[in-house]
Amino acid sequence: MSLMKEMALIEQVKADLIKVEAYLADSLHTGSEDFNQLIRPISAAGGKRLRARLCLLIAGAGNAPEATRIPIAAAVEMLHLATLIHDDVLDQAAVRRGAPAIHCSKGNKVAILSGDYLFAKAFDVVAQIKSVECLRVFSFIISALVEGEFMQMEDVFCINQGTERYLTKTQKKTADFIEACLELGGILGDWTEAQTTLLKQYGHGLGMAFQITDDIMDYCATSETTGKPVGKDLREGLITYPLLSIVTKENEQYITDTVHAIAKGQSADELIEYVTAQGGVTKAEELEATYREQAHNALAALPEFAGKSVLYEVLDSLAHRKV
Repeated sequence: MSLMKEMALIEQVKADLIKVEAYLADSLHTGSEDFNQLIRPISAAGGKRLRARLCLLIAGAGNAPEATRIPIAAAVEMLHLATLIHDDVLDQAAVRRGAPAIHCSKGNKVAILSGDYLFAKAFDVVAQIKSVECLRVFSFIISALVEGEFMQMEDVFCINQGTERYLTKTQKKTADFIEACLELGGILGDWTEAQTTLLKQYGHGLGMAFQITDDIMDYCATSETTGKPVGKDLREGLITYPLLSIVTKENEQYITDTVHAIAKGQSADELIEYVTAQGGVTKAEELEATYREQAHNALAALPEFAGKSVLYEVLDSLAHRKV
């Protein structure tokens, strides 16, 4: 694939993201000024827009028209923002994208209604595209997210949940959404069924690797590099792969007692050191590398296309994200 085509697509995605921001600003406007003032700053803060970028890249590589790729990418971001707002309520998080979380300033009811509105608005946008396939994918995303969230709520402080159940949750809460964004790009860009399957495999590997990397960072990064306090998951009773991978009958009680003590204010340093010494972080790193390799292999199996190198770069960035 020529460098010129590659650069042209990259510039197109940059321009598309600006249009997505404008679309969001225009769409997230209701008769309730309270709602407008709550949602606009969080939406405008943006975040990485990874999901929209992936969708736009694949749709653009397949020459999808702007009239479909911009609204769908915006709907993806509406859906993502809705899940963040609901997650903040469930986790009782205080800050979102540098601003107080909605539930902190307006209460849980307003926050939940705000998220519900964004879910509905995303579906309304997709419905206007008149694509049954896109509607199917959006329905799948929401079902997976809700199932994953239920599982996570059930497993708070559950030390013996096992790694398989944890990986199922990770797939539903993170990987399925990212995988779906690649599928949406494939649908909009008229990629073949076989190619779209490979794109989904790439998205699955990327999503799993992304979340496991996040888990690792809770044990060995710093708050300056992650943007959140180290050990935050442990303090909330969220038991992730590094710890789950080293649980045995012999240490289960010690880990259980220590996690509960951390939730009550004890420093997480001792448990972090223990999990690291027992090889939990190393095991997580090895698993993350396996998923990253799966994504790399799926990408390699696709024919050359403008933007392919960008997807390789996304994978490579994961390897450096925890340092």
